[in-house]
Amino acid sequence: MRPIEELRDEASHVKLHVGDMIYDVRTKSRGFLRKRERKIDILEDDIYVWTVFWFSQSEDYQNYNNLDFIEEEGLRLSIVIGTMELHSIKQGE
Repeated sequence: MRPIEELRDEASHVKLHVGDMIYDVRTKSRGFLRKRERKIDILEDDIYVWTVFWFSQSEDYQNYNNLDFIEEEGLRLSIVIGTMELHSIKQGE
């Protein structure tokens, strides 16, 4: 297992854009990143949250509701560790 600092460093290089598609490996759900919003957090100071439009979900997981909002750092870490896949509209970035 990689140290968390290494994962955070790798995650900081993940670029997200409006229109990117994400794929949740666990639930087989697909969604588009719609909007990035800055939020103020007492402990973390500034955090960013993405609004997601989910458009496809496996019938095996119909009872699981994907969240309409995903915190950016958590999304980036999920991409790095492989629980989410990113399909960027800006290929090669």
